[in-house]
Amino acid sequence: MNFILDAMNGLGAVLLPLVAALLFEEFTFGGLVRLILAPRPRSSKRKSHPHTLRGGTKCSH
Repeated sequence: MNFILDAMNGLGAVLLPLVAALLFEEFTFGGLVRLILAPRPRSSKRKSHPHTLRGGTKCSH
């Protein structure tokens, strides 16, 4: 029984600084990690043909 209590005390001593650091990060940086991990908009898959003008008509050559 004492072994379990000692293990819980040791685990608490290790986890307390980790939880405090995560809480500090969340208060100071806000959602910085969510911003970094957010999906970015992808470029369009459809590429225009090099001989096509912007209006959709083809070049004369």
